[in-house]
Amino acid sequence: MVVIAFAGCASAQQGDGPVDADNAPPDQKPVVTPDAPECADGCEQLALYVAPTGSDTAPGTKNAPMKTIQAAIVKAQSVGAIAVYVQSGRYTEPVVMKGGIGVYGGFDTGWLRNTATATEIEAASPAVTFDGIEVPTRLEGLTVKTPDAVGAGNSAYAVSVNNSLAIEIVDVVLQPGAGAAGSDGVDGTAGAFGGAGISGRPGVERSTSTLCAYRALPAGGAGGTSTCGRSGGVGGLPGTGTGGGAPGGAGVGGTAGGLGATGEGRNGVTGSWGTAGFAGASGSAATVGGTFAGTRFTGARGGTGGFGTAGNGGGGGGGGGGGTTDCDSTGSSGGGGGAGGCGGAPGTGGSGGGGSFGLIAVDSAVILRESTVTAGRGGIGGRGGRGGAGGTGGAGGAGGAYGGASEQDDGGYGAAGGRGGDGGRGGHGGGGSGGPSAAVVCVGTATLQAPNSTLTGGAGGAGGPSMGLVGPAGPSTRTIGCSGI
Repeated sequence: MVVIAFAGCASAQQGDGPVDADNAPPDQKPVVTPDAPECADGCEQLALYVAPTGSDTAPGTKNAPMKTIQAAIVKAQSVGAIAVYVQSGRYTEPVVMKGGIGVYGGFDTGWLRNTATATEIEAASPAVTFDGIEVPTRLEGLTVKTPDAVGAGNSAYAVSVNNSLAIEIVDVVLQPGAGAAGSDGVDGTAGAFGGAGISGRPGVERSTSTLCAYRALPAGGAGGTSTCGRSGGVGGLPGTGTGGGAPGGAGVGGTAGGLGATGEGRNGVTGSWGTAGFAGASGSAATVGGTFAGTRFTGARGGTGGFGTAGNGGGGGGGGGGGTTDCDSTGSSGGGGGAGGCGGAPGTGGSGGGGSFGLIAVDSAVILRESTVTAGRGGIGGRGGRGGAGGTGGAGGAGGAYGGASEQDDGGYGAAGGRGGDGGRGGHGGGGSGGPSAAVVCVGTATLQAPNSTLTGGAGGAGGPSMGLVGPAGPSTRTIGCSGI
């Protein structure tokens, strides 16, 4: 733990009365309030007053207070005041602190410190900001609240201290709202369907006799095609006369074509079906937590799934055997195999939920004394996107039809091509991390002391759901990055 020593100064700390600045460290100096004797001849010049019933056009005295804390701070800079005293009530405004100007709450309508009253600041995160302050500056006697964060993955935090030194936060209650849920991953798109194989051709006369026709050999049906290159095999050519048919061609991926007919008048064999593709791997679940960039927290995102693989093309059907009745003829040709369906695209991971933090200190030195900090609930992690369905494999083309008694005679039939395999489903995205809940956070070189303070983390956000790997829950802790507390 790094102990921060504030340098002494010749004048009193904001709102302080006559003190020995060289011998009294800031955390032991008395705070001069409007009801203290020291105020009788000096506080009207050193302080401005704020009340819910006031007006920002008023001079800021006890009898004519201003209405908003921020307007009083700005005026204090211009008139040389070093304190802003705030009457009990609810102030729905963000407050940006300025160096050397303290803000003190807890005063009743008679400007007496009263434990039965409460001065509340409630505004969007951060409700109170210290930025670039290098002189002792104090916030005391207030409750600071924020509503629940809005916007995917955003965090709620009551007080932000950035690049500042000698910051004292005394007798405050910090109550940040809940972190926002992370954004859901994008569902993967479905794979493209495989094209159907083309049917075989009918048989024809194919004879050298002058009484018979000699026609071209019927071509086998073409294999179906696909956008992922898993075409089906071509149908087998038929035999002529006493000859058997040719086997069908193999589908892409190695699927065997059907055997051709073994002789005259026999039929070919149907092509084999293509095998289905494999589902893509699920994306990794998010790691616990996330990262800080200054006061900005980003929860951990789940991983993207893998692409599904394509199904193999179906084999072409075998060609039919020839015939010899009257004239030599061919059998019909085999049908083409169906193309394989394409693999589905993966789902992307869900993003992390936002955190809930009472105070975030970045590269700063802060004393948080006699205070109560209760963090809210962390945001739910985003859902992992669903993997896209694999494309359906194409149907095999039918074997060639009978060419008729005057053509095919007693030739055999070509067989149908095999069906293409279905594409594999895309992998599901991993769920995002649940948002953390921490009373205080230290980032970079920040140091924080918290004497006599109660620090309580709220519930960590639930991990993002997924059809694959669910994200981890966010942590609940008193501190993040603050050593020795």
